Amino acid sequence: MTELDERRGTTSPAAGDRWFEDFAVGQRWTSPPRPVTADDLADFTRISGDDHPLHAGPDAVLQGPFGVAVAMGLLQRLGIHGDAVLGLLDTHWAYRRPVRVGDVLTLEVTIVRCRRTSSGDRGVVTRHMRLLDEGETVQEGTTTALLRARGAGPDPVVRAFGTVPWAEALAARADLAEDLASWDGTVGLRCEDDEVHLRVYRGRVIEVTRRAPRGATFTLGADAATWLEIVEAPENPFMRLAMAGRFTVTGDGYEYLRLTAALHRLVDAAREIA
Repeated sequence: MTELDERRGTTSPAAGDRWFEDFAVGQRWTSPPRPVTADDLADFTRISGDDHPLHAGPDAVLQGPFGVAVAMGLLQRLGIHGDAVLGLLDTHWAYRRPVRVGDVLTLEVTIVRCRRTSSGDRGVVTRHMRLLDEGETVQEGTTTALLRARGAGPDPVVRAFGTVPWAEALAARADLAEDLASWDGTVGLRCEDDEVHLRVYRGRVIEVTRRAPRGATFTLGADAATWLEIVEAPENPFMRLAMAGRFTVTGDGYEYLRLTAALHRLVDAAREIA
């Protein structure tokens, strides 16, 4: 296994050469394996001061934050971030199963969001990270970093989920006349903290805006990883993911159910432009 396994097949520049513009939603990497040793347990117990009985004896488990630390170390070993990184902005993490001495951990990294700051000379990149032991997820979450940018843009919009340019591209591609011929209202689409409203009149999107004056009739939302899964799946998985609870709906639930077919067409449009 090479140190950098970028599944999209593009050539990686040397560490330190990647700026904001070098990242795109959907890029993926896998790290080399990293064994967990008895010295890891002893050292992390000493450094953290967490000597709870769970972390001692033959059935000892490593402290939860040990996994986060290993994930960040494996991310650094991949060499995909260098001098352009200005700092870590946030981390959202979930613990799926214990980590024990003898586990062999690998890290899968997927870029799920890229957006430029208002100043234009910096960008924010969100990475979904999965820490695995023999293919089973032990911990996962997202981390967001601030990076220098080479210039002021423009940036690709086709995977900028939840933004106005993305929704404008959807509106231009989706044919909603059949499903919404007699419907007037506003459909909200949200990706984490980005939300956009599509004002619909008789089957035609007449306006795309960050916020409609009277709000959305209903808003369909999901995290960035779910939107990415939707646009990259071999077939449209919207109904399956909706039934699995991967989407949230706020507002008029009855109108949401009435417009299921139209939403399916919007998702088809999102998949086409992506």
